[in-house]
Amino acid sequence: MFVYWIIMPNISQAKRRQHIRAAEGYLDLATVLDDRWPLDDPLRDSLVERAKQRLDQIKNPLGHKPYVLFLKGQACRVQNRFEEAIGYLKQSTRIDPENVHALLAMAWCFKRLGQIDKSVETMQAAVELDPESPISHYNLACYCSLNHQVNLALVHLSFALDLNPEYRDKVACESDFDPIRDNPRFISISSVHV
Repeated sequence: MFVYWIIMPNISQAKRRQHIRAAEGYLDLATVLDDRWPLDDPLRDSLVERAKQRLDQIKNPLGHKPYVLFLKGQACRVQNRFEEAIGYLKQSTRIDPENVHALLAMAWCFKRLGQIDKSVETMQAAVELDPESPISHYNLACYCSLNHQVNLALVHLSFALDLNPEYRDKVACESDFDPIRDNPRFISISSVHV
C-alpha cells in the first residue's frame, strides 16, 4: 500500500505533462505555418479541438493550472473566440501575474474585439514586467499607433528596434503603423541603418 501512494502521484504528474505536451503539439500544428500557409478552417479547428480535449482530461492540474488555462486561452484565440480566450487568459494571469505570454495573447484578443485601450493597458503591464522584451515593446507600439498615441508608439517602437533590430523588417508591412506611417519621427526610427 505504501508503494502505491508513492507511485500514483508520479503517474498522475506524468499524465498531466503528457496531456500538456500533446495540447502544445496540436496548437503548434494548428498555428506554426499560419503566416505562409494557413490551414483551412476545418483542419485547424480539428487540431484545436484535440488540444482542448487533452487539456480537459487534466482534472487536477496542480502547479500546471496557470499554464493549462493559458493553453485553453490560446486554443480559443486560434478559433477566434476572443472573449472566451480573454476569460482563460485572465484566470491564468490571476494565478501567475508575471506571465508575459498570457498578457501578449490577451492584448491581441482585445485588439480583435476593437478594445484598443485595453490592448494598450495590457501591453503596458507586460512591458513593466519585462522591460527587456522586444515583442512587448513592439506590440505596445502597434497598439499605441492604432490608439493615436503617437509619442508612446514611437518611444516603444524605438525600444523594440534597439532591443531587436530584426523587428525593423516587420515595420514596413505592419498595418498597425499606418496611422503614423507618414510621421517624420516614425520614418526616421524605422528606416534601415547601414
